[in-house]
Amino acid sequence: HYFSFFKHALSLEELHFYLGCKVDLQDLRLILDELIGKGEVYAEAGWFALEKSHLDKKSKYVALNKHRLRQARIIGALIYCFPFVRGVYLSGSLSKQGVQSKEDDIDFFILTASNRVWTAKLYLIVFKKIFLLNSEKYFCINFLMDQERLELSKRNKYTATELVSLIPIKDYGGLADLWAANPWTKSYFPNASLKANPTNKRMKIRISERVSNFLFGNRLEDWARQKFTVHMQEHTDQEEGYYEAESHTSAYFPHSIELRLLSHLENFKNEEKRNNRNYSLRGFAIWNCCNASCKIWCREYFFCSADLVRKTDKSKRHRLWFSY
Repeated sequence: HYFSFFKHALSLEELHFYLGCKVDLQDLRLILDELIGKGEVYAEAGWFALEKSHLDKKSKYVALNKHRLRQARIIGALIYCFPFVRGVYLSGSLSKQGVQSKEDDIDFFILTASNRVWTAKLYLIVFKKIFLLNSEKYFCINFLMDQERLELSKRNKYTATELVSLIPIKDYGGLADLWAANPWTKSYFPNASLKANPTNKRMKIRISERVSNFLFGNRLEDWARQKFTVHMQEHTDQEEGYYEAESHTSAYFPHSIELRLLSHLENFKNEEKRNNRNYSLRGFAIWNCCNASCKIWCREYFFCSADLVRKTDKSKRHRLWFSY
């Protein structure tokens, strides 16, 4: 099933956050206790998984994730200093504490000034090529969005997960705006809520931005978009890769795992139907990998029929949610 694709254990709070139906945290704890008693779920040191090996892997890489998170905050603060950058957020595997290798990238999601997505990306890429020797290990900027155009074009479980798991490094309120612009994610994660985050004071236009606008204006924006679009077209895998080159969005995932994840989930649902498992459980899955080749990590999901749960006596809900 879906979670056999990965090897990552989650905490009770994380399971609740990513649950596919509305449920009380205390009720979820009771459900997990019963599953642990049956040997269907394993627990250790506050982590839960479908396989014991996932717990071992989680404990092995806790320290590494904490170390990489400290690095990400320093790098994110640096990115925030670049012209036209308005918000920096940690994404990918590290945002979900799923790094399982020292070689994994640190991925950033960036909000930019209006109509300056491609100019901001150009300055960041030039810095990376000159001073970081084009290394993506600590400086992977695969998604940039205009702060005035925050609606995601792709709407599925994968993109919803990436959005709600963003960790603010430098934020002026853009993350709250991003959540508000994409209310559809609530249908996937009804228990998810945006954590209170001290908002950095809205910055004034930098001198470097004034100079750039005076010297180049929109010409540099148009030129950079054209050049990056050609590059992405030439280097994106035709079957699994994905890129977006709109005036307000730059997304570049040359070897994305997204399609394989969604296909895996669909196959699992079809198998459930073939086995006549028409219970309230739609799926129980643990995404828990940080595949070094695709460099994308994934998380856990629970799915259940909200209608059936609402009509069912509370004391019996746990049997419905986890019936196989």
